[in-house]
Amino acid sequence: MTTPIASGREADVFALDEGRVLRRYRRETDTTDEAAVMKYVGGLGYPVPEVFEAHGSDMILERLDGPTLTEAMRLGRMTIEEGAATLADLITRLHALPPWAGDGSILHLDLHPENVLVTSRGPVVIDWCNARIGEADLDTGLTAIILAQVAIDGTHPMAAVAGQALDVLLPLLPGDPTRLLDQVVDFRAGQILTPGEAAALPAAAAWVRGER
Repeated sequence: MTTPIASGREADVFALDEGRVLRRYRRETDTTDEAAVMKYVGGLGYPVPEVFEAHGSDMILERLDGPTLTEAMRLGRMTIEEGAATLADLITRLHALPPWAGDGSILHLDLHPENVLVTSRGPVVIDWCNARIGEADLDTGLTAIILAQVAIDGTHPMAAVAGQALDVLLPLLPGDPTRLLDQVVDFRAGQILTPGEAAALPAAAAWVRGER
């Protein structure tokens, strides 16, 4: 396998050809549920990459053009206000979709600017491994916490952009991102975090609550 064209905390992305990429997790997992969620929301008109195949730790997906929403704001291709409004719109639209079963909302649970690509066909949401049905405020709270963690990290190159975006985003988010914030912090603490990110959670929660 060639050098990946992109890498995240848990997976690498490899180019297959002009229209397809291979997304491969570094751990043993089953991507069929993630693929099913993407196909479901995509079938309802929500912007996700097309899924061609999913088996084991591998998914073959549509190859997307364009920068992440983070890069679009950093490079000035989109203002902070436009970026925050885009993220709020994506969250609002997702929670408005009918769930595939039961009650509640479809949650992404990792919907932040690095998981949105600004493509020629508009913003597209990637990385659906955490998706489930639940209370919408868990999703909005987690988006806010992730941005706040970046914002308070003085060594992070996107700290200033994240802080500005978060302050614009908070009043735009649907529901109440603070209502289930203790659950959000517990959920976030159980994810793959650096020691610095874990230590920043209390201060990040305070920022979201408006207590900084």
